[in-house]
Amino acid sequence: MTKIDFSQPMRQSVKGLFLIFIQEGKKVIKTFWPVIVPVLLKKGSHDKLLIIGVILLAGILLTLIHAILYFRNYRFHIKNQQFILKKGYLNKKILTIPLNRIQNVKTSQSVLQQFLGVMSLEIDTAGTARKELKIHALSKTLAVQLARELSSQLEIEQTTDGINEEESVSGEVQILRLSNRDLLKIGISQNHFRTMVILLLLGLQFFNKLEEYFEERAKEYSYEILQFLGESSWMFFGLLVLVFLLIAFLYSMIRTLVLFYDLRFLKMKQTYRIVSGLLNKRNLLVPFHKIQQLDWETGPLKKLFGIYRVNIRQATSDLTPAAQLIEIPGCLSKHIELMKNDLFGSDELKDQQVIHSSKVYFKRNWLFLGWIPAGLISPAFFFEWTYIIPALLWIVLMGFYCQLKQRKSHFQIDNHQIRVSSGAISHKFKQMEFHKVQHLQFSQSIFHKKRGVASLKIGNASGFIRLPFIDDKVAKSLYDYLLYYAETSNKSWM
Repeated sequence: MTKIDFSQPMRQSVKGLFLIFIQEGKKVIKTFWPVIVPVLLKKGSHDKLLIIGVILLAGILLTLIHAILYFRNYRFHIKNQQFILKKGYLNKKILTIPLNRIQNVKTSQSVLQQFLGVMSLEIDTAGTARKELKIHALSKTLAVQLARELSSQLEIEQTTDGINEEESVSGEVQILRLSNRDLLKIGISQNHFRTMVILLLLGLQFFNKLEEYFEERAKEYSYEILQFLGESSWMFFGLLVLVFLLIAFLYSMIRTLVLFYDLRFLKMKQTYRIVSGLLNKRNLLVPFHKIQQLDWETGPLKKLFGIYRVNIRQATSDLTPAAQLIEIPGCLSKHIELMKNDLFGSDELKDQQVIHSSKVYFKRNWLFLGWIPAGLISPAFFFEWTYIIPALLWIVLMGFYCQLKQRKSHFQIDNHQIRVSSGAISHKFKQMEFHKVQHLQFSQSIFHKKRGVASLKIGNASGFIRLPFIDDKVAKSLYDYLLYYAETSNKSWM
């Protein structure tokens, strides 16, 4: 394989022109479809097809010109241990990233990119938006070599056995590989109620958008739907919930298949590599020292299958959405123990005392989740006394829920790391080392001071860990110790 000289500025693949044209065309359609739709629906306009044709032709020509200019002015190279990217023709930008600040490098291939024979390469840093650091159209040879060059700081060995990043390189150990049976378990064990609510909210948002453009018809249909629902029985509503749950279940299964198909979790020296995806094949490199926090979670169905969902958290910025966390579903307990040993050393926390949140945490949650909502509907009792029954059932149900939440709210700590437990129906764990601490927050209201409790937030570059309603003496001691540790530790947080 011929080694490429990355010190010389280079462009994306010429095939990428078509990809850029398609991507920019989508943006144009998204921007101008509110103009085209009213013209199509307008009555009495004989030349509307001509108008739409002119708009489409102008859009295609402008998009093509933009794609060519964007392609010609998009260049990148490596110089003085820095990755330099130049782009733009009217508003020129130069992005410079030190190689030692790169958190991970990801190559991926969508269906269209596979057809064109190109790959995209994405560089993730702690303080830069991903969308500005994604090169969309590189030849496979160039993408693979550039990924390895940028990953030189991630302690990845160079290989000479071809350019196929899909295959394991020499020295790698496979930790986990998901089979179709594993994907089925993962899909079944998803939180389908949460998915149902998200889909319902998206549907309402879409309906509101349609209502803005078709106001008269939307009001008419809305009135008919509300009238129909008002006359429907409880059995119909139950059937409606079951239909939504079925849709949510199918969505979860499809999402799991698309995102995690043939997922392979590999390790070499001080770096993890994750390969996954059905339509969009991804290849992600994650160095140990860039990891800020390790999260893992299980639930009733996951426990039945003996699996966990793991999230690897790296330093992030406000511009990086939570959805872009590194997720590894379908892990067994042995995989989590291996990761904990890699990142934190031998597990000394298991022998440490378990410190629970105070009963005040239970009372506060029960008040806000149970009693106050029930109290808000109390005026309805004067019109229909039977509403008392669901209100009381809600209070009892929330009592059990808040009790579970309080029982699972605890932590263990030693001289250099902490593990926090939380959740109610599900059970979540978070673990981090103290030299990763970036900020601390001690909070205690006058009501909690009387009860001798306080809350503590321990923040790192990926987010924070919360210790709610613990003994205030413990919270103050931990706060002081973490401040001292942060000031005296000579370990790097990245």
